[in-house]
Amino acid sequence: MKNIVAALFGAGVGVSGVFLHNSYRPVGLVVSLIAIITGAYLVREMYRSTLCSWLYLIGWSLVVIRGSTVGNGGELLVEANLYGNSFVLGGAALVVVLTLRARKVN
Repeated sequence: MKNIVAALFGAGVGVSGVFLHNSYRPVGLVVSLIAIITGAYLVREMYRSTLCSWLYLIGWSLVVIRGSTVGNGGELLVEANLYGNSFVLGGAALVVVLTLRARKVN
């Protein structure tokens, strides 16, 4: 059950970041990146499991990748502008670093 919750939590943080990163520039981007850090920290501290940290990473990544691709109607949720690139690349770097750092908890 905790594995599913960790993946859904990562997906939820990803959804909020996808919709918020381009809003109220640059505050939306900063809040999105802080949410990524906070979410990874909470999953690591709640479950104390490396697997849960990896599932958080996978859940976040799947949502962000889907938001970065063109949909059926031609919509694009994460554009290739300064804020979109900062969200995707900065968020991915933060999530990977925090996931690799989770190994020290066990």
